Order: sequence, then structure tokens, then C-alpha cells
Amino acid sequence: MNSTKLAWCLALAGIVAAPVAAPAADAPDVFKPAGPWALDYGEDYCRLARPFSDGRDDLSLSLERIEPGPSARLIVVSNALKPFRSAQEIGWHFTPDDPPRKARYMHSVTAEGKQYYNLGPFTLAPATTPAAVFDRTKERAAANGKTGILLDSGLNAPIAVETGDLAAPVTALQACADDLAKSWGLDPAKLQGEAAAAVPDKGGSGWLPQGTIAFSDFAKLGGGANQVRLMVDATGKATSCTIHWPMLDATTNEKICKTALANARFTPAKDAAGQPMPGYWVASPLMMGPPFPGRR
Repeated sequence: MNSTKLAWCLALAGIVAAPVAAPAADAPDVFKPAGPWALDYGEDYCRLARPFSDGRDDLSLSLERIEPGPSARLIVVSNALKPFRSAQEIGWHFTPDDPPRKARYMHSVTAEGKQYYNLGPFTLAPATTPAAVFDRTKERAAANGKTGILLDSGLNAPIAVETGDLAAPVTALQACADDLAKSWGLDPAKLQGEAAAAVPDKGGSGWLPQGTIAFSDFAKLGGGANQVRLMVDATGKATSCTIHWPMLDATTNEKICKTALANARFTPAKDAAGQPMPGYWVASPLMMGPPFPGRR
């Protein structure tokens, strides 16, 4: 993948935004599409974004992914989103049919003065087991029929976003993430095998000594920020380290990568024939520190 970010718009023919049901208490402020979906092939991420408007305020919704896996993070940028002062979480869910979700959000302000809310990682089709292979078909099926997002708790007023059916956008996001894997020198098709994931010993816990990350910096690691990606060769050795969505300072991230490369140990990924092959592993640096009390 070259370093130029390629943004292109998705022509989603036949997709019509469906009405979003209002919660029992207050009718939501409804945001309708103000432009097409655009997919950004970033150097180390995939971002699917679309603008919306309620006729007074603008809202930008983004789904971001850094690997060909089930997790993505939800970003909302709008001055219309107004959490309670005491709110630590925002409740939301896909519409018309999705269980309630809670996001311990991170907030900042963009250079343009827009309120930025990182609602953190989510999955459309949760894995049945921690080691389950990412099932693209199951994720597309889960996205099919999802036509909006309702943010309905922790806010002064609920907000409904009429996204239109999400099956086609999610399919495009999957393709972008597979292309990202190709840029790492991996074969996306092989990553769909039964043992395609590199498995860390001890779950990755204990690689980073206590104090590698200052306690005061822990709050910066929410919302899927500062994810560590280790490339793993066919012998189980970590060969390179990349930080996605960095929130820690460069010196700390350099220390994290240097220490992880020295200490990380893996059972390598395996292809369909059971032969070891190159793979990768992504996790928060919080998962790489000393075991929490009570853990072994």
C-alpha cells in the first residue's frame, strides 16, 4: 500500500434509510445522510465515514478498523452530541434491532472546533469463543438490516442517525482491512483458517515491566487507542512493532515496542495444512503488563 491515502465514495444503490424508532421518553433528534459513505485507505487503518445533518447541525459518523478482524471503533463528531456533565458512558445501539450497548467514551475537540467522541471498540457479530476465527460472512449478515444508530442515554437529548443499510459499507470495510493485511506481507485468505492467529504465551501478560507506562497515562488507553500490533514470523518470533492510533508520547511507545520485541513469545499461526506461517497480533498495552492481582 503506498503512503497516499486513497479515499473513494461508495455507491450504495438501492439503500434507503429506514425510520429509527424513538425511545419511550423523548423523541430523538434525527440526522439524515448529507453525503455518501467515503472509505479512507490509510497507511495503517481503514476508516469508513459519512456526513449527516438534522437541518441545523452537522454530524460525522466513522467506523475505523486496524486489522482484518471483528473489532472496529465508533467515532462521532458533532456539536449536537451533549453528554450530561456527570456522564461517563454513552448508551447506544444499532437500529432497528440490536441489544443496548454502553461506551465509556473519550472526548476531545477537533481543530475545527467540533466535539469529538470516541465510543471505543465494538463488534457487529461477537465471536462465540475468544479464539474464534473472524467470520466475514457472519459479520455481513449481522450488518444486513441494520439501518441506523441510536444514541439514547448519558445525553441531554437522544440522537438518531439514519445510516442506511450497513451491509454494503461493512463489506467495503472488510475489503479495506484485507488490503491492509496484504500491505503487511500477509495473505488475507490464509488468515481465515482455523489456526490463523498467532497465539501469545500467557496471553501477552507480563511482557512489559511495571512502570513502562505511567499510571497517569492509563486513561489515555481507552476507546481502543494506542493499540500495539506485532508481526510474528513462522517460528513464533515478533519481528516488528507498530502503534495504531497513538495516544502516548513517542518515547513511551518506543519503549513499549522495544520491550515487546525482546520479550514476546508466540505459537505461530498455521495454514490450512497445519504448517506454521507468518501472522500478527494486536492488543492494548494494558494487556501486556504484569498480571493483575489474582491472575496467574
